[in-house]
Amino acid sequence: MFERKLTLVLTMVAIATTGTTYAEPMRDSINIAGSSTVSPFTMAVGERFNKATQFNLPQIQAIGTGAGLKLFCAGTGIETLDIANAVRPMNPAEKEMCEKNGVKDMIEIKFGNVGTVIVQSNAGEKFTNLTRKELFLAMAKDVPDPKGGAKLVPNPYKTWKDINPTLPNTQIVMWVPAAIHGTHDIVMNQIMLVGCKQIGSMQTLTANDPKTLEAACQNVRKDGAYIEFDKYDMAIKELEGNPNALGIMANTKIEQNLRLITIPIDGYEPLASSIAHHVYPLTESLSLYVKKSNIHVVKGLKEYLTELTSEEAIGTNRGYLGKMGMVTLPLTDRKQARASIAELPGN
Repeated sequence: MFERKLTLVLTMVAIATTGTTYAEPMRDSINIAGSSTVSPFTMAVGERFNKATQFNLPQIQAIGTGAGLKLFCAGTGIETLDIANAVRPMNPAEKEMCEKNGVKDMIEIKFGNVGTVIVQSNAGEKFTNLTRKELFLAMAKDVPDPKGGAKLVPNPYKTWKDINPTLPNTQIVMWVPAAIHGTHDIVMNQIMLVGCKQIGSMQTLTANDPKTLEAACQNVRKDGAYIEFDKYDMAIKELEGNPNALGIMANTKIEQNLRLITIPIDGYEPLASSIAHHVYPLTESLSLYVKKSNIHVVKGLKEYLTELTSEEAIGTNRGYLGKMGMVTLPLTDRKQARASIAELPGN
C-alpha cells in the first residue's frame, strides 16, 4: 500500500434541505512514484501546477520504475498510488500483478522520449563507436571461447582492445544502473540480450532454447569490470574521475555536463532528432501510468495531467521540459497525449 506516504483528507458532511448526506471521500494531493529519470519532469510540472492553481503540490517519490509500478499495481482506491512514472513499458509480470489486484482501468500517457547513452570522461581515450555485441562481450560473465569451440568460458576480456583491436587499449570498467532503475532493464534487454543474439555461436551453444539463451545473455561478470550503482550522482562523480570508465544512463542525467561525452551506438549518435523519431537504437518513451478511477477522488489530477501534456510543457522549442533535457515528441504524438487526457472525466 502507500499508507505512510499518503495524506488523506475526507470531505465530512454536506447539508441538504432534506437532511444530512455524506460526500465521497476525496484526497487533496496527487501521489506519484517511479523512475528517477522521469521524476524531475513530473516535479517541474507539479511546481508550475501548484503556483498556477489552488491545488496542492503533488507528492512525488523517485524510487525507480520497478518500485513505482509495484506500488501502482498494489490495488485500487483512495489510499493507492495515482500515477507511476516509467522509463520503460510495463512488463508482463507487472501487468499480471495489476490484473490480480484489480488495477484494470488505467491509461498510459507518453509525453516525451529519452535515450539511454554510453558515456565516458572527456579526458579519456575517445571511443568513436561501440556496438551492442561489443558491450555484451565487455559485461557478460561467460562468453563464447575466443579460441573457438562450442562452449562458454569465463569472460577473458580485460581491455576493450581484447574485444576489438580497433578499440582503445583501456581497462574495461562499466558503471551500470542497479535493478531498481528502469534503465537497468534497458541494459539487460536492449543491450545485453540484443548484443548476445548478434553472436551466432550463442544460439548454437544454448541449443536454441530461448530461456537458456536469455539467462546466458543477461548474466553479468563479477570480477570488478561491471559495477552496479544505486545513485546517479555517485556514478557520475566516478566517471568524471576515471578516464578509463564507461557508464550507462539516460541522456537527461548528463545534460550540460561538460566533463562527460556520449559514445555512438551501432553507428548512431544520441542526437535529439534521432531520439525523437526512435532512430537511435536505445530510445524509450517517458510514460505515466494513471488510474482512471482515481480521477474522481483526487483533487486536481486531471488538471495536473492537462498541464503536463500542454504545449507549454512538452512543445518543441518552447516547452519547459525540453529545456530540462527531455526530447520532445512529434506533434502528432503530443496531440494524441492531450486527446487521451481530454477524454477523462472531471472530478
